[in-house]
Amino acid sequence: SSELGNSEKVSHFVAECEAMGLKVLGPDVNESREMFTPVFRKTKNEIPGSAFPVPSPGTRNQEPGTPNGGEAVSAAIRFGLAGVKGVGELAAQKIIAERDAKGPYAGFEDFAARVDGRAINKRVLEHLSKTGAFDFSGASRKKLFDGIDGAMATAANNARDKAAGQHSFMDMLSEPAAPLSETRNPKPETRNRVEDADFTSAERLIFEKELLGFYVTGHPMNVYAGITDALDTYAVDDLLKQGDRVEFRLAGIVSNIIKRLSKKDNRPWAAFTLATKNASVALNLFADGYAAYGAILVENAPVLVLGNIITGTEGPRINVKECYPLENEVTRLVKKVTWLLHPAHPELPSFLRLLRETLNKQVGDTRVEFAFMFEKRIAPYAEASTALTWKLNGATFQQLRAHPAVAGVQLQTRALELKNDRKWSKK
Repeated sequence: SSELGNSEKVSHFVAECEAMGLKVLGPDVNESREMFTPVFRKTKNEIPGSAFPVPSPGTRNQEPGTPNGGEAVSAAIRFGLAGVKGVGELAAQKIIAERDAKGPYAGFEDFAARVDGRAINKRVLEHLSKTGAFDFSGASRKKLFDGIDGAMATAANNARDKAAGQHSFMDMLSEPAAPLSETRNPKPETRNRVEDADFTSAERLIFEKELLGFYVTGHPMNVYAGITDALDTYAVDDLLKQGDRVEFRLAGIVSNIIKRLSKKDNRPWAAFTLATKNASVALNLFADGYAAYGAILVENAPVLVLGNIITGTEGPRINVKECYPLENEVTRLVKKVTWLLHPAHPELPSFLRLLRETLNKQVGDTRVEFAFMFEKRIAPYAEASTALTWKLNGATFQQLRAHPAVAGVQLQTRALELKNDRKWSKK
């Protein structure tokens, strides 16, 4: 489908930019043009969150990373407003034209009041707020999203009053809008207050992927960092390089599900994309697999897929046979976690207390052991009591892994084994 193609194109472009060291930023009503646009930022003595637009044609451009009046400049790519799903070129042009004519928007309310309501409807405001186009103001995305109806009603009333030549006492007494530098950097107490009403991290990522085609503020697989390295048998880029009948196990996020019917017997099957932290791969779950695991194949769900590589006359293809919720498989497949610790670290006792509290709350089957780093050498392992086993999950693993007393971690997983798989042997 065209939607799948556009999403894949965006993901590919973002990957290319990041490979070149260029960070791709989400949309911003004060910086974005219609399409992807380079922006240049000072790396010191700058106003946080500010950026410098691309010079107009014919002007000399400062090379990224070179001194500019004694200050280094770095480059990034800002996502285009017209590229946000549901916004389109006309709305993007109206937003940019108003900004070019009268200056940057002070915030969400200022934006709603200034932009032509005939071109900027409720859906446009919803999608811009969900994807962070007003993050510069310091207000949470959910707070802005929830206030769209009120902002549109106020803007409509003000427009009618101005058209009738009326001005209220509140208009006359109202304070001028805060400068952009202030709205980009709200006071800490304001920022903390609005964050309480924000979307969850998972919701933000889902909206970004759905409306932009890529993740901006993080990646859903971050919670499984260090775990999927042990679970995955091959990297995405290496899968098709494997020989015929080689089995694999791979974790990722499901997206772009397209359900189809088999031409042979009219049974349902599905094509989908599996996104790891660093790459994406197109996969198929054919009729037999879909009958058993189709209910697990849900948009934006973290899963673990198992299958093998089939090499035929048309080249190798990936054959998915099984699909499971990733969180459950993390708990089931990780047999042992070995924590490599700094023995002299002052925070070591706090780590051990935190680990013990975690084990008490999350009793499971994963064993725990320790190793200590002495002058870059690892001492013999020290196993914990077999009674102290863990029901491992991604969130608590990341919390423990980030502790300053932890030098590293090693996971031992169960061997890859497909269910009821036919064993092939030489004749």
